[in-house]
Amino acid sequence: MRVAIAEDSGLIREALSVLLATIGVEVTASVPTGTELLAVVRDAPPDVAIVDMRMPPTRTNEGLLTARALRQAHPGMGVLVVTAHDDDPFAADLFAGGAAGIGYMRKDNITNRQALKDALERLREGQPVIDSHIAARLLAGYPQSQRLSGLSERERRILELMAQGLSNSGIAQRVHLSPKTVESHIASIFTKLGLRPEPTENRRVLAVLAWADAARHG
Repeated sequence: MRVAIAEDSGLIREALSVLLATIGVEVTASVPTGTELLAVVRDAPPDVAIVDMRMPPTRTNEGLLTARALRQAHPGMGVLVVTAHDDDPFAADLFAGGAAGIGYMRKDNITNRQALKDALERLREGQPVIDSHIAARLLAGYPQSQRLSGLSERERRILELMAQGLSNSGIAQRVHLSPKTVESHIASIFTKLGLRPEPTENRRVLAVLAWADAARHG
């Protein structure tokens, strides 16, 4: 797998490059800004780009803007935006244009080699990745949302696990239900959120984003 990095801290860039090498990932570029990343991957895009959310010049939402530009220029590229902050208000915006191949994780969690490897592989395959800690924070605002108030406590828990990226079988193990029962709960979630029948993975993402968006505006 080929990965490019945009991170303004030279120390973090170096440490991340070493970490990626230990899991068999080739680092094709390591630069301090999103603008430089866009330039360096123009002719030879990697499988996945890892982008810091807060970079120069404003150190606010550069990662979001870079992710959007990367996806526009290279639709097949996975993009993992990383953050050191629990209060970044850009999570729902990051996924607003579509969640396939988009990820959002805390920097604390990318130091876990297996978690990082799993996330990169999923992004390369076009799947979304949402850090469990970030998902939990986004979901914390849920009870105040009128849009989501119809979900049962069990459905809330299942939606949280969906946000963490678990499969139906993984959710079943966590909540001690059969996969078939989990499927029924997920179908109920889709119905209550008004998500029209489309490919299941798309509706899973839309369900998570509905929750994230409601938390942001709730």
